[in-house]
Amino acid sequence: MKQNPLFHKQLEQVPPAVRQEMEWSRAIIDSIAEILKRKGMTQRELAEKIGCNETQITRWTRGFPNFTISSLAKLSEALGEPLIRIDSLQGQATID
Repeated sequence: MKQNPLFHKQLEQVPPAVRQEMEWSRAIIDSIAEILKRKGMTQRELAEKIGCNETQITRWTRGFPNFTISSLAKLSEALGEPLIRIDSLQGQATID
């Protein structure tokens, strides 16, 4: 997702927890786009692999979706790469 100065200015005005959620969502969206590009895979192919329609993938990649653990697991499996990593010893999740 492109960096937009106006977006970042507006983002500064939202509560920290909401800001973190939006930043994580953006990072996941960016990861999906990067993996698709690197693998030469289309959004349609990704949709077919996870059993949804292409419109759902487009919604996810153009906005700030509320990903579920289930959708992240399906996406990671379809892409062949994890979108998030959870360090169970530290109790912290990171977004690749």
